[in-house]
Amino acid sequence: MNLLLCAIVILGVGTLVIKKFKAQTVLLLGGLIMMLGAYFLGYTTEFVEAKKGTGMMFFDAFEWINNTTAKDAAGLGLMIMTCTGFAKYMDHIGASSRLVTTAIKPLQAMKAPYLVLSLTFLLNMFMSLVIPSASGLAMLMMVTIFPILVRLGVSPVGAAAAVATGHLLDIGPASATSLLVSKTVGLGVEEYFVGYQLKVYIISGIVTAIAHYIWQQYMDKKSGHIPSEAVHTEPQEKVDVGPLAYLVLPFLPLVFMLGFSQYGIAGIKMNVNLAMFLSLFIAMVFELIRLRDFRKVAASIQTFFKGMGDQFTNTVTLIVAGETFAFGLTSLGIVNEFVTFIKTFSIQADMVGVIVSVIILVLSIVMGSGVASMFAFSPLVPNFAKELGGNAITMLLGMQNAASVGRLLSPISAVMIAVAGVANISSFDLVKRTAVPVLITFITSTICILIFH
Repeated sequence: MNLLLCAIVILGVGTLVIKKFKAQTVLLLGGLIMMLGAYFLGYTTEFVEAKKGTGMMFFDAFEWINNTTAKDAAGLGLMIMTCTGFAKYMDHIGASSRLVTTAIKPLQAMKAPYLVLSLTFLLNMFMSLVIPSASGLAMLMMVTIFPILVRLGVSPVGAAAAVATGHLLDIGPASATSLLVSKTVGLGVEEYFVGYQLKVYIISGIVTAIAHYIWQQYMDKKSGHIPSEAVHTEPQEKVDVGPLAYLVLPFLPLVFMLGFSQYGIAGIKMNVNLAMFLSLFIAMVFELIRLRDFRKVAASIQTFFKGMGDQFTNTVTLIVAGETFAFGLTSLGIVNEFVTFIKTFSIQADMVGVIVSVIILVLSIVMGSGVASMFAFSPLVPNFAKELGGNAITMLLGMQNAASVGRLLSPISAVMIAVAGVANISSFDLVKRTAVPVLITFITSTICILIFH
């Protein structure tokens, strides 16, 4: 009976999300239905500890959500909010655009279009370490490097594919899903970044850059694209570029996180929130020196706090909704039954990790976002990884990478729609150009995880 209820809820949730119902509402509702179903079917007798209960099970279900919201908002949620706030402030003062425009200057002198395309992709990947928004980074690249690629002779759809896939994998201390994984397994985000993500990221990036070089050139020739007839697309908008000194500002959180850790000075304790606030303070000092207007600089901090508020609305609420959905599955005993099923067929933990990653990949394609699926299923991983004798970190890393590439295979994802709109092409045509390099990324990433971890 529990499997039937679970199947109905998952199917219903999936259908509503595909139809663009708000994921937070749908996941919360699905989680509550499974929680209450677990109680009435006798799979659980309480949602919160008896001493913290309200005295009524129905109210206890909402008390669980209340407690979870308080915990997430103060912990993981605050980290994600400060990261987003800092990223917004970097956009506001022109530091992000300075990084992009400075980085692409050497590429403008090169005359090999598809080599420039591949190098652009790698450069984009590098900048995603400090510009966590896939859509934000893509838009910067669309008004800077995209016109250059088209003038060199790359087709608009080929150039757009390199830009759209630049934020290939979520990585680094500023990534919401990286923070989620590190929090889920109790591992420092800098240790997760250096010890687990970085090597996989570098190898996947190089392989994908080669795939772009071959695939985009092949597809351009196949489509009959003639470089001399390329449309000389000019940027549709200008971006505010900060002074050259601002080039260092986006890197400050990463420098603080790695500099004051086991990889640098271990005697000083550093965390994500502290790194973000320190970096914000330094950036405001830079602004004060440039503008010499304390009133204006003081007012600019609202950009940071607005970014925090926007992220609470979008991601922190999704974390709570995802955890509620996961708790509903756990209450119904689905995790235990899944582990029993896997043990029956003697499937190795590594293969289970690959299977789960494929499921997340499919969900991300269908939903147009990997965030919802990650937040819904990642809380379940430590338990069944332990039962199967597997490594929860590597399973979550595989899931995270699958969620990242899934959005680049979805014509309804925000970054694909945004890039296609600026390039004046169909997002479905864009997916055709991203499909092969991105699937190669997924395969490469999976193999690397199996080999290295």
